[in-house]
Amino acid sequence: MDATCNVTLDDNHCAYFDHVDKLKNYGAHNKETVSSLLWAFFHYWAYQHDYMQDVISIRMGRIISKHMKDWTRRVGNDRHLICIEDPFETSHDLGRVVDKFSIKILREEFERAANILQYDANPSVTLFEPYMPLSVDEP
Repeated sequence: MDATCNVTLDDNHCAYFDHVDKLKNYGAHNKETVSSLLWAFFHYWAYQHDYMQDVISIRMGRIISKHMKDWTRRVGNDRHLICIEDPFETSHDLGRVVDKFSIKILREEFERAANILQYDANPSVTLFEPYMPLSVDEP
């Protein structure tokens, strides 16, 4: 869809589609169930996303490389363990504050959710149980 709104905010050009009423039935051709889409989301983040090489670019709507952003090394407190490009300030990594302990927990929860959705006959209860660490090694 072409942008319907163009705004410049603090020297950043932003363009987006703002005719929400025209989005009715968008994706109606997709016949996958919500549960299979949810499982695919958690499975991707648990087992397929390359945390060492990839940057999530909301602005571009795809994955780009850490090398492209020069986010391959730690600078000060910026860790770049999960990289999310700020769509308005593209040199800013929104995930830079995630530390090794937090990324471990996040990935464990992605794995747990993917496994529950794949193997649990009634996942709605198990999926929303509070986080319980798999191991006791904390920072």
